[in-house]
Amino acid sequence: MKMRYLIVDSDNQLRLIRRKQVEAIWRGRASVSEYGCSDLTELRLITVMCGKRLVPQRIYLLRMSLTDGRFTRRNFRALRSFAMPSRVTVREMFQHHSEGWPSDFFTQLAVALDVPRDMLDVPFGIGGPLLVAAALRVSPRVATRFLR
Repeated sequence: MKMRYLIVDSDNQLRLIRRKQVEAIWRGRASVSEYGCSDLTELRLITVMCGKRLVPQRIYLLRMSLTDGRFTRRNFRALRSFAMPSRVTVREMFQHHSEGWPSDFFTQLAVALDVPRDMLDVPFGIGGPLLVAAALRVSPRVATRFLR
């Protein structure tokens, strides 16, 4: 499966971002401001798992806390807590990660992925590879194996 990532930029628009850029943010080597985000406290990230023809198979939503536009160790621990049922209920996790998206989310997503809107009728989830990576303390690339 091919992974496609999108972020919400400063104009509240979905923007494709490369896996290397997501990894740079994940490792704290890049600020989200380098990719058009003006909110330096949070990154809204969409992960789309696609088939061979780039047809969406699954979509994951994730809101990541940031410190001055960077994903720090402290932010990593906060994200990891969302994977711990002893700290956050499923309802709290769903509510947190599903709020704050553009009102025309599906239209923007279809345009950004260059697919008809009805092709987005696929399973939706919370977190995706970055949340799994935080929970298991592995790289996002390794975490994708657990989502297949």
